Parts: sequence; C-alpha cells; structure tokens
Amino acid sequence: MGSAPDLTNARRVLIVKLSALGDIVHALPVAAALRERFPHLEIDWVAEAPCSDILQGSPVLRTVHSIVRRKRAERFRPAAITDFRELARRLRRERYDVALDLQGLTKSAVIAASSGASVRLGYDWLREAAPYLVRRVRRRPESLHIVDQLLDVARHLGARPESVRFPLHIAPEEEEAAASLLASAGVAADAPYLVVNPTDGGGGGYKGLPPAKLADVLDRVTDRTGLPWVMVGGPGDRALAEETRARARALVADLVGRTSLKHLAAVIRGARLHLSGDTGSSHVAVAVGTPPVAVFSRSNPERVGPYGYARNVVHARHRCCERCRRMHDTAPINSTSKCLGPPPACLEAVTADAVVAAALQALAAGGEA
Repeated sequence: MGSAPDLTNARRVLIVKLSALGDIVHALPVAAALRERFPHLEIDWVAEAPCSDILQGSPVLRTVHSIVRRKRAERFRPAAITDFRELARRLRRERYDVALDLQGLTKSAVIAASSGASVRLGYDWLREAAPYLVRRVRRRPESLHIVDQLLDVARHLGARPESVRFPLHIAPEEEEAAASLLASAGVAADAPYLVVNPTDGGGGGYKGLPPAKLADVLDRVTDRTGLPWVMVGGPGDRALAEETRARARALVADLVGRTSLKHLAAVIRGARLHLSGDTGSSHVAVAVGTPPVAVFSRSNPERVGPYGYARNVVHARHRCCERCRRMHDTAPINSTSKCLGPPPACLEAVTADAVVAAALQALAAGGEA
C-alpha cells in the first residue's frame, strides 16, 4: 500500500465518486473527516448529474464538478471525448495534490489520473483497470459497512474521525419549495407525516415490496399512528406508486417524480419515518436524521444497509440460495447482477407483519441510531 502522503502541507484534494445517490452519501463522511483533521484543505468532488446536485452547498466542499452520465457505448463518441478533455483541463488547472477514487472503476480511475495529482488512492475494492491507475488502501478487518471501508481511506491519510458525519446542505429556499410541494399534495404545514419510496427495482431489480404488500403495510401503520404517508421517488417509480396508492386505504400524498434531490432531502428531513426498499433515499434519510426502515432482498444490509440502523432493516436473506447469497455478499457496491431465481424467495419471505413491527419500533425510538 505504501506510505501515506502528509496532508499538512497539501492544499487541494479531489474526490471522485460519480454515482449513485446512496453511494455518494456513503462517501460524504470521507470529506467531513478530512476537513475535520485538516481544516486548511480545499476539497473538490467529481460526480455525475443529477446525483451531483445532492452535494451542492456542502460545507466541507469547495467545488462540485458535475459531469454528464454516459452509457459505456457512448464514452468514445466525439461529444464524450470533448467533454472529457474539458474536464481534464479544468481539473489540471486546480493542481490537486491528492485524488481519491472512491468509485473503484475504470472511468473513475481515469478521471483521478487525468487530474494530474501525484498521489492517487482508492479504497479496498478496485475493479476493471482501476488497480493500474490508483493505489489501493486496504480496509481494516473491523470495517464491514461501506461507509467505514471508505473512511479507511481518510484514516490512511491521517484523519481520526470520532463520529461519522454526512454534511448535506439544504438551503432555506429548498425547504420552502419542499413545503410548497407538500402543501400542493395535501399535507398541511407543520403536520406530521411519514415518507415511503416504493423503489423502482433499479440496480438489478427486486429491491422493494410489491404493491399489494406495501399498501397493506401503509394501511396498518396509519391505523396504529394516524399519520399520513407522502410517497416519493423518480419517474421510474410511477407505475409502482400508482398501483400502491390504488390499493391503499391510508392517505398517501403523491410527490413521485416531482422533487429535485434537495427537495427530496428536505421532505425526508421533515418526516417522522422513511420506509423503502434497498434504495438511495434511505441513505439520504440517515444523512438528514430521519429514521429509515428498509426492506432488503439480495444485498447484504451489514455492508450497504442504512448506516447505524441495522435493527431497522427487514430481510429474509436466509431464504436466498447459497450461490445467490454468496455472490451478493462479495459483489461490488454498484453491481448490477440480478437475483438468480426471480421472483426472489428472499423478498417474498418478508412479511407485512415484520415491516409494520419495524416501522412502529422505529417511530417509538425516534431518530436514535
């Protein structure tokens, strides 16, 4: 692994974590830990739009370089090459001392190398061509969650985080816009509410409850608490959202496809609870202090579940076949591998009773992680 550079005399650090939403939130504590230990550092970040929006205004970042997300087949087309050359010129002008590839893929490692930084480090899991372009920082044996694995890079550089912070910034105007959206959906100002994300099944599919079971959970939690639900998500969640709302008796306000990422964060921050499958908004909930309840299928919640809220994850991974469970215990964080036997037995085995119980326990505990 080699010796760590001395950041005492360094000036600028570049973080490369391109996507997705939850993965970017997982990496934020690295920037926070470095700024806490080395307050003189200027820390910049490269991320793909629209996920880059969640980083804007973070108190630990100087600049967010937002780039276009391109499919693999598009990366060598003239427009993509032109954009990359402009990004490389922009990065080299900043004269970074250290570049941190926290994605661990060829595309992120190439960006880290193009920055001109003499020191380029990556976290424990480097794939594709990344090991040839950045130096691996081995994880500590006790670092099981991806947040802790990424923080091992900051520790290697001399940071000693005593607590894990997710420094997101939500501006007052974004709070006001979120309040207007809630009012337009029928949620009165200052009224308590719960948030649900039906989950679109991205990243390999089968990552949330089916509409009938989810509607049953919403009804039963509302029956016990009297609280309405606000449904959030992207345009790809529309079909799941409409079917779930049609089946539910509970009041479910609809904000699906209507929020920016900052508005989404503001809506979640104002909620008493966030319920979802294995999706990025559950990690936003952790960052803004709203207790998450998450339903997992194939993914290992000890590694990628809502950080600090392992008790709030409902799963039945023991029902996975051994090969499937082993594959997803060791798969990269952004793996798109699918369940081997759809519909997955592990997700079908999750009961509405278990999810309702987790939601009620989380509400009783408040925001305590």
